[in-house]
Amino acid sequence: MKVKIDKEKCFMSGECYYNHPELFKMDDDGHPIVLIDDVTDASLRLHAKEAAEVCPAVAISLED
Repeated sequence: MKVKIDKEKCFMSGECYYNHPELFKMDDDGHPIVLIDDVTDASLRLHAKEAAEVCPAVAISLED
């Protein structure tokens, strides 16, 4: 599963990297970045889905 962040939509609320630091972190400009290019672990896939669901800007997309 590929996790992507649309930086045009993102308004940097931080929900992704506060709730799932194993998948996301903040860059020097405050934007979230994805730490894992291809999420294969089942529990991390669940965390990625949760992050996409709670993103207030709907900026996280998942691709299988």
